[in-house]
Amino acid sequence: MKEPSLQMTLRECLKSFPQLEEKLYQLIEECIYCEGFQDEPLEEVFRAHRLNPQKALEELKKALKESE
Repeated sequence: MKEPSLQMTLRECLKSFPQLEEKLYQLIEECIYCEGFQDEPLEEVFRAHRLNPQKALEELKKALKESE
């Protein structure tokens, strides 16, 4: 199964993994809907929100496993 990566844009992540919307909202709040972030890689989105990109990605992967 495909999984999210730091190179994936926010738009790609939401399209490929709609079940991660809630977890992404917990991480970056309403910025999940910000047009300016939609085409940014997840790594940049997480950095812009003062999150450790690797830790945030691990949280997404964990949430994805739990949603199966």
